[in-house]
Amino acid sequence: MSTQPILDTPENWDLASAGYATKIAPNMMAPFADSFVEALKLNPDSSVLEVAAGSGAITKTLAQRAKELLATDFSPAMISILQGRKQSGKWHNTSCEVMDGQALKIPDNTFDRAICSFGLMLFPDQQKGFSELYRVVKPGGRAVVAVWAQPEYFESFQIFMAAMNRAFPDMPKPDSPPPLFSLADPEVLATKMSNAGFKDVTVEFVDRKLEIDSTDSIWEMITSGAPPVRLLFDKIGEDGQGHLRKTLDEVVLERFGNSPLIFTNRANLASGTV
Repeated sequence: MSTQPILDTPENWDLASAGYATKIAPNMMAPFADSFVEALKLNPDSSVLEVAAGSGAITKTLAQRAKELLATDFSPAMISILQGRKQSGKWHNTSCEVMDGQALKIPDNTFDRAICSFGLMLFPDQQKGFSELYRVVKPGGRAVVAVWAQPEYFESFQIFMAAMNRAFPDMPKPDSPPPLFSLADPEVLATKMSNAGFKDVTVEFVDRKLEIDSTDSIWEMITSGAPPVRLLFDKIGEDGQGHLRKTLDEVVLERFGNSPLIFTNRANLASGTV
């Protein structure tokens, strides 16, 4: 039996950080920021922990509304980007630290609120990630975990996969859904959060429209900042990448014609109290 390579490592996300920060996070994640932060139910004195902050798609909104904020990520390159954003944005209430969300170097009962957006679904030990959030939040506090919903509600991913399936119909399909969708089932998401100790767990969905100016932009977003795509490209080679690119043009033209390229992407948003 072959072993799948571990893609979600600090080293791989270091390599992806520049593309993620410029192409993916501003377009795919940042539009959700207000809804995610509102779900935390902050007050002016709230101390907040952000886990898997990446390049800061949610961090800016958190910094504007929290009294103090610690933003963490296991990728040093992501934290370096985030430090630069902190300095240019003058987020004086924010600290940025390299830290693994499965083993937070934080004492118990430290923060009023904690949030992890589009990160915990990729953790090798998801239950440990939920448990660490629970451990560091004070009694009476609150945590929010956001993940992508099922593939059929993630239209920008769907169109890339449609091109993949057409370009390489004989490529073996994975035995299980990609890690990106490992918490897409609301019941699974709620159960794991409850099992960590959280009370009053609820899951809601949040939709956001994504308008893209061209197929070039779709291609850049998909290929610039995700380790699994780099692995795929290693498999299909340069000729395969060219074939996939042309096929994506065909699929987009068939779906949209001359209309604007507008996708709906859905996130599942789980909230719970300590």
